[in-house]
Amino acid sequence: MARQTDEERKARQKKRQQQLRDRHRKERRPDRDDVARALLFWAITSYLDEGRADRIDQLSDAAVAVLGDQGFDRRASYDVFDGIVDRYARDDRPFRRKVHLRA
Repeated sequence: MARQTDEERKARQKKRQQQLRDRHRKERRPDRDDVARALLFWAITSYLDEGRADRIDQLSDAAVAVLGDQGFDRRASYDVFDGIVDRYARDDRPFRRKVHLRA
């Protein structure tokens, strides 16, 4: 049996991935990033409501440590995290609408 070329393998993988994304969209199944965003939103807004800036600082330090271990710039990571906190503090619906989920 002839070995498939890189292009053939990539084309088959692309088709499989698209089918999986289509199925998940039809099932209205959240992906890992959707769950992570929801959890971060819940944590930050809960801490803001409770006036627990210390807990937000702990969350920020933990997130930046993980990002730093992955090679991201720590100062830039703090800036991004602080921007998220600021956005969540002033907007109770900070996420883009998922039009395909509207029934």
